[in-house]
Amino acid sequence: MSARGRDEAAAEDSPAVARLMLPHLAMRRPRVAAIGVTVAAGSLCACLWHASRHAPSRPADEVAPSTASSPPSRSADVQPVAPAGASAPEPAPPTAAVASASPEAPSAPWLAAPEPSPPPLPAVSDRSPVRVEMKNVNLHMTDRVVLRIHSVRGALLRTARNRPPVFDDKESFVMRIDAGEIAMSTASLTALMNDYVLNYRKAPIKELEITTTPEGQLRQEGVLDKAVDIPFKVKAELGPTPDGRIRVHAKSIKAAGVPVKGLMGLLGIEMDDMVKIQAGRGIVVDGNDFILDPQRMLPPPRIRGKVTSVRIEGEQVIQVFGSGPAPGRQLFPYPRYRNYMYFRGGNLRFGKLTMADADLALIDQDPKDPFDFNLDRYNDQLVAGYSKNTPSHGLKTFMPDANDLTVRTARGATARPTLR
Repeated sequence: MSARGRDEAAAEDSPAVARLMLPHLAMRRPRVAAIGVTVAAGSLCACLWHASRHAPSRPADEVAPSTASSPPSRSADVQPVAPAGASAPEPAPPTAAVASASPEAPSAPWLAAPEPSPPPLPAVSDRSPVRVEMKNVNLHMTDRVVLRIHSVRGALLRTARNRPPVFDDKESFVMRIDAGEIAMSTASLTALMNDYVLNYRKAPIKELEITTTPEGQLRQEGVLDKAVDIPFKVKAELGPTPDGRIRVHAKSIKAAGVPVKGLMGLLGIEMDDMVKIQAGRGIVVDGNDFILDPQRMLPPPRIRGKVTSVRIEGEQVIQVFGSGPAPGRQLFPYPRYRNYMYFRGGNLRFGKLTMADADLALIDQDPKDPFDFNLDRYNDQLVAGYSKNTPSHGLKTFMPDANDLTVRTARGATARPTLR
């Protein structure tokens, strides 16, 4: 049977497939039945579209001499028709997809896919930067979103040229990360997506939950907000992009429990045809992949830095910036302390105080666990702790963990400093 005959037979069989599927689906759930209708209709459209692709082409003299105003075809199989008497065009160079299929291609060719360019970041000033070093710190971006900083070295950059970084104004500075390693739990990532990134009117995804699989993949489950809500599940691999973002590469996609990635490919549909994320939210949909930009998707204080590696460990997503754990000589001058935040140079303001040529160490009172620091409650932590001046006119401040402070406040007890 010819290719055209097979395609026509497939188109005739599609209604029979729908008749077999629909009674069973209708007994289970009306919504699933509706999805079944959509899938069956899509299969029919796909067969007709596929048949039309293999239909005999028109003679060359019927082809319009100019196609400049015609929309480009999505098919890579269609080649332009040469005018009569013209020499045959030289074969086009292999596309990225073909190159990635060759034996010399990298093991993860999706990492080399072209990246959609993000809009430029807001300007910052390099005037009098405050160098910063952190180690073993749980930094609260919100009450439910926490960055677990293993180690970081970088600088605080002012966003207004005539105003230094101010702890009481998280929009007054950006933290540039030159090197370091930061983890985020899947619970924090879920809260970040639902509470901040996708928290706007007509967001295309809702009720998102992010977990990991034993195979080291990221599992995303949620609801696609369309005319009929469609539950979906995506399993994906993570990798850095050449410009320092994170690509979430879909390995499998299910809608209402039915694998649909193959059907989407058959219909020429990709995730970016169905999911439109509001600009500036830190997420770009590229084909069937999501590209995450930590510089844009986190609430203030924002960060700057390029992700060079990303991996999954248990329920943690580990992001490596720059060369990884801060190299070279330690900036922090007190090696006996394990959990700290240290600020050196430039001007720094907190409360009613301004430090010129800053030399400020915020040190964990309880080193048995990471230093839990909440910028929204830093003054409460200062009040509950104590400070010591140093011979170099610096300041060492010993602070309790923010989560311990919350427990003490709930019990109605007053936090008492522990002298050392």
